[in-house]
Amino acid sequence: MTDSASTPNSFSRRLLVRLSRETSSGRFIPEMDGLRFVAIAMVVLFHLNGYLTAKAVSPQYAFTARSDWITQVALVGLGFRGVELFFVISGFILGLPFAAHCIAGAPRVSLSKYYLRRLTRLEPPYFVTIFILLLLAIAIQRKAVTALLPHLIASLCYMHNLIYARPSPALGVAWSLEIEVQFYILVPVLTLFFAVKRRWLRRCLLLAVMAGSLAAQTLYLPDHPRLALSILAYLQYFLAGFLLADIFLVDWKQSPLLSMHWDFAALAGWPVMFVVLRSATISHWIFPYLLLLLYCAAFRGTWTNRLFSHPWITAIGGMCYSIYLIHYEVISAVARFTKSVSEGAPYWIHLLVQFAAVGSAVVLICGLYFVVLEKPCMRRDWPRRLWTALSARIPHKPVRETYAASDLRASLR
Repeated sequence: MTDSASTPNSFSRRLLVRLSRETSSGRFIPEMDGLRFVAIAMVVLFHLNGYLTAKAVSPQYAFTARSDWITQVALVGLGFRGVELFFVISGFILGLPFAAHCIAGAPRVSLSKYYLRRLTRLEPPYFVTIFILLLLAIAIQRKAVTALLPHLIASLCYMHNLIYARPSPALGVAWSLEIEVQFYILVPVLTLFFAVKRRWLRRCLLLAVMAGSLAAQTLYLPDHPRLALSILAYLQYFLAGFLLADIFLVDWKQSPLLSMHWDFAALAGWPVMFVVLRSATISHWIFPYLLLLLYCAAFRGTWTNRLFSHPWITAIGGMCYSIYLIHYEVISAVARFTKSVSEGAPYWIHLLVQFAAVGSAVVLICGLYFVVLEKPCMRRDWPRRLWTALSARIPHKPVRETYAASDLRASLR
């Protein structure tokens, strides 16, 4: 017999199962999805602020958003850096199986399966999203197909950054996805770092390449907008993920021990971000290493680990790809109705109220998008399942016998 008190818990568990992502490898690291939650929340907050200031009825709101230190640094500035948090996560997740092979003797990674998995996992949601947004741009915004078509083709080939040196009008957030794809292609080469057997030498090489990348970016990127929208501008973050994978395997043996000391590091480290981000120069040199420290704290802190491993936090973080693909369109559709609710309040209160209201809609709508489109693609064998399902629905006509077959049967009687 089920009482009324247990029903909500049962419903919550079923909903969590429905919203939780699947891993093709069977290895689930909840801390990574917790960090994905932080990264996508920062990105959503950044774009929500941009929408509210662009559509503000009161000129004071736009002025405050540009001049207020809390809004600019703590909310907007930090929000923009959410993309770099994703890059560290990608470095860890994709580097881990290669590191496990080179360092811990795990089976070799099949490159054909690796690249095929990247295609079957990421391409369907990306392509469907681009075509949906293209149709909406034509139907609602009355944009010309001929004007959008070159950008569409470049985006589908992940070449828009290199060709146009700016984000694509077909899907604005795709600029970072293009950098991710460049990293996916280079992973088998970059992970040769893990072939260095001596731990101290391997890590020193990673740190040296990170520092070299930061120095080269200071010298060359300001004059080359295409390079600024390539992996060359963000290599240090992916390598920070490699370092974390190395530590996770070698030092923690994939089972980090928890300590309150790391909770204190997290309590100090996250606020330090606000100070670091006040200076573009300082943040350029320090931010990758600060993220590495904070990611270690997410694994090792007693309470920090509990926070980043919370089921609802990891569930929302696990569907961050769907949120990333369409969150700006959801913001645009929802915030036009909700922004009047808190107008007149101080801007930072207005922004937080809208973040709660619009953020809830983002989770709801993108969660449905995740369940319908992205989650099925998380299953490694989804192409075979799809083909089987389609084949079962196609009526099969009986094959007509040929005269030769009929004569052969008659001769055998």
